Amino acid sequence: MRRTSKAILVTATAAILLTGGMISPKQASAANGTPSYEVKLNLAPSIVVDSSHNLVSSVRSEFSTGSSAKSYRVQYMDTAGRSMDGQGWSDRIRKRSDESTHQLQFKKRYPVTGGDVNAALTTAASEGLDSSASGFEFQVDWTLNKQTLSVQYEKDLTVSGYSGSGLNAPNLATSRSISVANAPSKFANWTSAGWGTTQLNNSVVYGPIDFKRYKGDFDDLELDIEIWTIVNAAKTGTEDIVEASFKTDSLSEATSARTNLINLLRTKGWLVESDVLKTSLIMERYAPVAPTPDTTAPSVPTGLTGSALSSNQVKLGWTASTDNVGVTSYDVYRNGALVGSVNSNSYADTGLTASTSYTYTVIAKDAAGNVSTASTAVSVTTLANGGPGTGALYYNVNGSAVSYIEAEQFTAKNGTFIEAACAACSGAVNMETPNGSSDSETNYIKYDLEVTSGGSFYIFLLSQGPDSSSDSFNLAVDGGSSKQVTTGSSSWAWKKPSSSISLSTGSHTLYIKVREDGAKVDKIAISKSSSTPSGLGGTALAPSYHE
Repeated sequence: MRRTSKAILVTATAAILLTGGMISPKQASAANGTPSYEVKLNLAPSIVVDSSHNLVSSVRSEFSTGSSAKSYRVQYMDTAGRSMDGQGWSDRIRKRSDESTHQLQFKKRYPVTGGDVNAALTTAASEGLDSSASGFEFQVDWTLNKQTLSVQYEKDLTVSGYSGSGLNAPNLATSRSISVANAPSKFANWTSAGWGTTQLNNSVVYGPIDFKRYKGDFDDLELDIEIWTIVNAAKTGTEDIVEASFKTDSLSEATSARTNLINLLRTKGWLVESDVLKTSLIMERYAPVAPTPDTTAPSVPTGLTGSALSSNQVKLGWTASTDNVGVTSYDVYRNGALVGSVNSNSYADTGLTASTSYTYTVIAKDAAGNVSTASTAVSVTTLANGGPGTGALYYNVNGSAVSYIEAEQFTAKNGTFIEAACAACSGAVNMETPNGSSDSETNYIKYDLEVTSGGSFYIFLLSQGPDSSSDSFNLAVDGGSSKQVTTGSSSWAWKKPSSSISLSTGSHTLYIKVREDGAKVDKIAISKSSSTPSGLGGTALAPSYHE
């Protein structure tokens, strides 16, 4: 019986790799990923491909492929210096001509030494790519002379402006944008927080390259034969790579079918007795001319204003800067010392002293590290202690109606929460923590509440995860135990803990804490009804101030 989960690919080219033989891998430990196997062998293009880059009839007949093939276009993203490749990562964008979506793939490769797959899996697990890595699949790529462990993450996307039928490859700006927006957190924070995002923001396109795929059969397995037409080494024309491969879930079946396929290809005279490093050839031959370095600094932030919200909090705002490529963030300085960085044009400075004057300036930065001249300084004096309206802000929550609070209008915060620009958010900003954050009781934003008509409440967060996998917050009231709130996955959604929370009439403090990873919150809804709010919710409460 044919197994529809298995596939075979066929390729060949002039470039070769000579390596040693294989031995069987050991059984992976429980914490390691469980791999499938893909055998890849190369065929001689001068024998199996005609002048129109199609399979010759004898090959089609042997593998029952028929005469038609599916057409694909693919391109890779990396920096001009191939820094992602240097860490073993690749970012691939691929489209089939008769499909409307693109497939985005992030892959991390680990060499398998002496056939010890378990050792490679253990290395991957030690770097966070184990069986719990969300969205990742494990595969051993087995060529004629070597094995490589591939840990890959794939996602199908509808790319605006490039969907529909045809071989539509997105341009550089769009390729960067969709790669950044959909990169898994393991890649985005590989060597440090935001490492992968930085690489993608500075990436270039390698390609595009077209290939065609024939589907056939071998040893009761599905077989694909791919013909890749790439520029030759001299860049004076093209050459073909023909790759044969199939997938199985078990090592024993991969071993048996691999032996049979090698024997058949040798008998026919079609086998290339070496490995062709297809991806490496593409990266080398399609390396773009290095772009002109960006040395232009953003414009100076203008119109800086500040106002004292209380005895310990100041709110700043300014006119956004411009840049030849794009402003990525702003650094805020208080009395000459850096106090925070945001990607919006406003900032709340907290933990200040009453009746004290503070001087602020702001600089703009771009992705290339260029910085603007500092803005004109503004001085703000915090309010005095005592008297109406001079203390920290709080909210009057009336249990008879739904109460909405803007997340950025907090009473106080601690840790890594930042205010960030968000065109889709209420007030055009949200509060978020960096992707890669870990659980922390001291990493929070808090809101002081004065509740009337107390009782049992549901607390909703209009929230979002930083990537395609949902993340979460911990939510707590006063000194109570934390309740998990799982965010929306790459889209804004109202989410709440699985149970209600008791808020008696009187004073309370609501905490939103970092849990697990980065996450974003735009608005808070406090209601006695379990009905989920819609859209951006209702009008947010205006804060009051402690006397």
